Amino acid sequence: MNSHLKLIVAQKEMREGRRLGIRTIALESGASRPTVQNLLNNKWHHIPRDDLAAICRYFGVTPGDILKFEGDD
Repeated sequence: MNSHLKLIVAQKEMREGRRLGIRTIALESGASRPTVQNLLNNKWHHIPRDDLAAICRYFGVTPGDILKFEGDD
C-alpha cells in the first residue's frame, strides 16, 4: 500500500493557488500532524481512523483515493 496524499495535496494547491504545508493541512483538517506527515512521506504503519476521516473530508476524497495497493511492499 502506498499513500497518494502528495498528489492530492498538489491538486488542491493548484486549484486554490496556495501552498499547503503539513501544519496547514493538520490545522485545517483536524488530523494530527504526525499522521499527515507520515502519509505525505509514505512512511506509515497505521493510520488512526479519525485522522483518515478528517483528511478525506478536507480533501473531498475517499480512503481508496489516498491509499493504493500497488503490489508487494
